Amino acid sequence: MYKFLSEEWIKAYAEEWNKNEKLKEGLKKFSAKIKYYIEGSEQPPVYVNVKNGKVVDYGLATNGKYDFEMWATPENWKTLATGGMGPKAAMLTKKLKFKGSMITAMKYMSPFEESLKMMSKIPTEW
Repeated sequence: MYKFLSEEWIKAYAEEWNKNEKLKEGLKKFSAKIKYYIEGSEQPPVYVNVKNGKVVDYGLATNGKYDFEMWATPENWKTLATGGMGPKAAMLTKKLKFKGSMITAMKYMSPFEESLKMMSKIPTEW
């Protein structure tokens, strides 16, 4: 079990991402640094760096530049990860906060949804 969005969790997530052929294929023309964090938490944010669909780097996020940032309450992250709500609905209802190109996010909505659902495959301590 990994604490959600911890350094160990993001490592397991990156490994899961790189095993997911559907996700990598859907994002083969996508490259971005994506930062994730828990709204209102002191826990440091984490990130993945995606190059042509594959995670090439991950870890604790610094004050660097990120193409996308996503944050939510622990309850909303869990709902997203377990498929209780899709990312489009979560973004529209502001349950998932998002910073970055909305046009790019919409273009890759299906793989984006896959990346969130994949969170449930990580043994997580919520």
